[in-house]
Amino acid sequence: MFNLSLFAGSAAGALVDASFRGVRFECLRSVDSAQRDQAMHEYPYLDGADVEDLGRKARKVSLSVFFWGRDYQQRLRDFVAALDQAGPGELIHPVFGSMPKAQLLDYQISHEADAPDSCTVEANWVEATPGNPFFASQQPLQQVEAISALAAKARSLGGEAFAKAQGLLQNANTALTRLGALRVRLSDTVRQLAGMAQQGIAQVVDLLAYPQAFIGQVTSLVDEVANWRFGVKLEIWPGLKWEAEAKLPQATLADWNAMKDRLNGVSKKIGRASDSLSQAGKALEVWTEDEIRIDALLKLTVSTSMANAAADLFRSEAAQPTLTPPALEQVAGDVRATLQQTIEQWRKALPGEDARQVIESLRDLGLQVQRSAAGLVAAKPPLITRKVESAANLRQLAHLWYGDSGRAAELLRLNPQLAHPNHLQAGELIHGYAR
Repeated sequence: MFNLSLFAGSAAGALVDASFRGVRFECLRSVDSAQRDQAMHEYPYLDGADVEDLGRKARKVSLSVFFWGRDYQQRLRDFVAALDQAGPGELIHPVFGSMPKAQLLDYQISHEADAPDSCTVEANWVEATPGNPFFASQQPLQQVEAISALAAKARSLGGEAFAKAQGLLQNANTALTRLGALRVRLSDTVRQLAGMAQQGIAQVVDLLAYPQAFIGQVTSLVDEVANWRFGVKLEIWPGLKWEAEAKLPQATLADWNAMKDRLNGVSKKIGRASDSLSQAGKALEVWTEDEIRIDALLKLTVSTSMANAAADLFRSEAAQPTLTPPALEQVAGDVRATLQQTIEQWRKALPGEDARQVIESLRDLGLQVQRSAAGLVAAKPPLITRKVESAANLRQLAHLWYGDSGRAAELLRLNPQLAHPNHLQAGELIHGYAR
């Protein structure tokens, strides 16, 4: 009796010993099949159809297994025991080799009187693909949009919590001195923010009586302080026949660091004591818990503004990569550090239950920023360091490593430390993508 390996070895090349879950067997015949799924879109009164390819279904493998010899029953029992185990296992195909995840569908054992001390087993497997849940992965742009949504949610919850605390303070039997000092402190905070943003304001409402007005002014002024207007599309002469679009340049890491310094200075430059109070010469002093609550709102607005800037940066990066993986890690780390400071301040500002929703929204925002940055980094090949073998320039290296001299600009971006990119010496270390 011959098996598939002996019969086809000379014609089909090197074959391997077939086995399932480590149990070897002789194979007489193999039938492998695959089918692609399609969606057919048909239209009335139109012959034919539009066929959309939806991908290949799982491969199916059918093997005719043969056991023979006086001890065939023991080998058959071992094989059946392997087949009866639950879950997928490794199938070694005699022609195609290893199939790590093969799920048994069915098997059939046949004995014939004309073939004593032998039997045939017809077994069918299907290829299993683990870790492929339905709609589990998100594209980088989807993750970036989630950052903006979570930042808006955090601002909304923080504003509601701040307004609620201000309302309780007014309704309680609070000393008029404290309320007066707080009213002036709110106005002075808006005035200082307007000075930092170089904006004029018209104070027409009582910020203590209308906390939402204070929240709205703080939010708009902090966004002006951030002054993040990179990668924005502008309409030129909208509505006219020569209407066109202009796009502002993409942000660099230096632009990000400058914006971060401006936002980090918001809480520092707005002092604990109000200039208006000291100039008035009155013995008014803002209570500590009121200061902490105002500072918590400022930090929340600053951190969410930084998160929105990171979302814009990630959105541009997904469309046209310009930053290195370490730069993306720095952006995500800066946002998460600012969010952590905001969380700690909200824990001091409000009781645990009142601050819980705000803190949870900030945690979700930090996690989403981390996931978005990780998705952008994972979308690129691994960043490695290579040694220049001989004198060359970046165009020659790009052609040597990638077969595309146009990627010289990419190498220059990944190696800002190069003083002479057109005169590289042997032994220099160059950062570049693995492929």
